[in-house]
Amino acid sequence: MIAYLKWEIIDLEANKMLLLTDSGIWYEVWISDITQVNISLNNSYWFYIYHHITEWNQSLFGFLEKTEKQLFEELIKISGIWGKVAIQILSLWENTLISAVKNEDKKLIESIKWIGKKMAEKIILELKDKDFVKNNINISSSSNSVSPKIRDVYKESDIVSTLTNMWYSKQAIEIAISKIPEDLKTMEEIIPAVIKEL
Repeated sequence: MIAYLKWEIIDLEANKMLLLTDSGIWYEVWISDITQVNISLNNSYWFYIYHHITEWNQSLFGFLEKTEKQLFEELIKISGIWGKVAIQILSLWENTLISAVKNEDKKLIESIKWIGKKMAEKIILELKDKDFVKNNINISSSSNSVSPKIRDVYKESDIVSTLTNMWYSKQAIEIAISKIPEDLKTMEEIIPAVIKEL
């Protein structure tokens, strides 16, 4: 069972990376958009790994944060949510998702690819009584956490790519980006603000 390894990133695609281990083995690993904007090609990173094994196949899901992996594990316990859907949900950023659950913001959760109204309601119902939601704990506050990149580091294409993966149109995203306040700096702030404009 693969749990935690340091690998070099050889290729990056939407929500997926190709990694090369020191032993020469190549692995395909699924990642959230948030993870993707915090990594780059030809660099090595330590990843927490969720190794999903079924009778028919195996899949790897990678996380820079232990807390992100823990939230992923909570999401896939919900009936109807499989690994790739959970990865899409985590593209909202952990604390944005927690806030949406706490405030029962169904519209924001429905904006995620593959999530409809009933599933959004189910996510809220399943997660709202969890301690990290009830206590409004910032689960990314650990000292070794990867801070979201500030806005001036983002290229507009990064934001567009993230939201087109959620099925929004590129033109609508670009218009929405132009309307959000300039003082928004983090991914946690920018993505929900853009979605509200869409």
